[in-house]
Amino acid sequence: MSWQQEQDIPIDIQYNKLVEWLVSRRHCNIKWKTSAEVVKSKIVDALKDMPGTKEMKELLQGSYPHYYKCKQIVDLLKDTEKDTKNIFGRYSSQRMKDWQEIMKLYEKENLHLAELSSRLLRNVNYEIPETKKQITKCGQMQQECEKKMKDCERKTDEVERNYSIECGKMGIEGKEVKLELIKLAADIGSELGEIAILCKQLLPIVEYYMAFVEFTVGSDRFNDEITPISKHISKYANTTVYQWKYGKVPDKIVRNDKKFEGEEENAIEGEIDWGFDDTADDVIDFDIDVVDDCGIVVEDESGNGFEIVSVSDVSQAAQHAAESYEVAQDDEADTILENLQIRTDFINELIELRAFLLQRQHESSTSVSGDLLQINQFQQAPSVLQLTSVDEIELMTSQVDEVYNRLTSTRLVYLCRILDSPKFVERLASTLKRQLALTSKYENEKMNLQLRASESIVEEQNLYPKLQSLVAETKEWRKLIEKEVSRLYNGRRVNLMGAINFISE
Repeated sequence: MSWQQEQDIPIDIQYNKLVEWLVSRRHCNIKWKTSAEVVKSKIVDALKDMPGTKEMKELLQGSYPHYYKCKQIVDLLKDTEKDTKNIFGRYSSQRMKDWQEIMKLYEKENLHLAELSSRLLRNVNYEIPETKKQITKCGQMQQECEKKMKDCERKTDEVERNYSIECGKMGIEGKEVKLELIKLAADIGSELGEIAILCKQLLPIVEYYMAFVEFTVGSDRFNDEITPISKHISKYANTTVYQWKYGKVPDKIVRNDKKFEGEEENAIEGEIDWGFDDTADDVIDFDIDVVDDCGIVVEDESGNGFEIVSVSDVSQAAQHAAESYEVAQDDEADTILENLQIRTDFINELIELRAFLLQRQHESSTSVSGDLLQINQFQQAPSVLQLTSVDEIELMTSQVDEVYNRLTSTRLVYLCRILDSPKFVERLASTLKRQLALTSKYENEKMNLQLRASESIVEEQNLYPKLQSLVAETKEWRKLIEKEVSRLYNGRRVNLMGAINFISE
C-alpha cells in the first residue's frame, strides 16, 4: 500500500476509548493525570492575577480553562503585556511567564490532548445526560404539583361543601358558629312548643292504642302505663316537669338561666351598668312610703305587742302556705321536652306507637284479604277498632313519623344537647372550626405546591442554557481533538465514533 493510499484511509476511534487509544499509541504518558493536577494548580494560581479587560472577562466565563482556552489567554496577554516585552522577544511580566509555563506543560507529551479527551468523555457520558435528566425531572415535578394542586382544590371544595351541609342541618350560616348556636339555643323553647302543638294529633292515636290493649288484655288496668308522656303532651302541650310529676300547674316558675361558654366573651363592651335607672329629677328612690300620720302607737305594756301561739299552729300555717302556693324550680321548672330523660322516653314511646301502627296496618290489610280467623276475633272489639280503616292507620303512622322526625332532626338533636350541656356549644363550635381549618391546611399546601412548581420552572429555565453550553463545547472539543490527532498522523482524517455523534440539546 502506497503512502498516498494510506493517507486516504480515515482513523475511526470510539470516543469512550479515546484516552486509552492515545496512551496505547504512546502519544500521551500513562501518568498524565498526575501532570494534569500540577497544571491545574498552576492555573488556579495564575487566575488570581488577571487583567480586567472586557475580552478577558468574557473568555474566562464558562467552563474551566483547558489548553486551547489557555492559548487564547496568552494571545490576549500579548496585547495587555506588550510593554514588558524586551528586545529579545521575551516578557518580563510574571503574569505572562506563568501562562507560558502552563502552555509548555500542556504541550509536553500531549498532556492537553489527554486532558481534553477525558473532559469530552465526561461531558458525553455524565454531564449532558444528567442535565437532561434534571430537565425531565423538573417537568415531572411541575405535572405532579399541578395534579396535587387540583387535588387540594377538590378537597377544599369538599370540606366547604360538607361544612355548609352541617351548618345547614343546624340552621346556621357558619360565619360566627358559637354566637349562632347560642342564639338557636335561646329559641329552642318556641321550637319545642311547635312540636308540642303538633303532638295534639297524637291523642286519637294513643286512644286507639289504649283501646286495642284493653280489648286484647280484657282489662283497663294498663291504661295509665301506656305512653303516658304522649298522652300528657297531646292533652296539655309542653308543660313543666313539675306539672308532669304532680299533676298541678305551678303558681310560680323559677328557672335557672344557663350560661354558655363564650357567651361572656361576646358581650357588648361599653359603660359599666351599675343597676340604677335614670330618673327625671335625678332623685334616688329609697322605696319609703311617706304617710301623713306621724303619730307613734304604743302597745299595751302587759302584752309587749306579741301574741303567743303554739307549735302546732305554726306547722299548720306552714303546711297551709305550702299547699296554697306551688313553686316549680330547678329541674322541675324545665319543660318536659327540655328534660333529657323525659324527652328520651317520649321518643321511645313514638317508636312504640309506630311499631304498633305498622303491625296493625299489616293485620288490617290481611283481614281485608280474607283472614276469617282474625275477622271473627274482632267481632266483639270496640267500634274504634272495627271501623278504623287501613288508610286511617296509614295516616296515623305518618302523623307519628312527622313528630318523630321533627324531634330527632339533626338540628334539634344538637340544640337539645346544647340545652342539656352548655359546654357542648364550645365543643361543637371547635369541631366545626377544625373541619373548616382543613381548608386553610389545603390552601397552604396548594401555596407550597405552587412555590415548588415555580422553583421547578426557574430551575428548568436555567438548565436549558447549561445544556446548550455543554452540547456546544462538546462539539467544539470534538473538532479540536480530531484536528489534533489528525496532525499527529500527517493530516489523515480522524473520526470519533459512538454516542458523541448523537448528542443534541
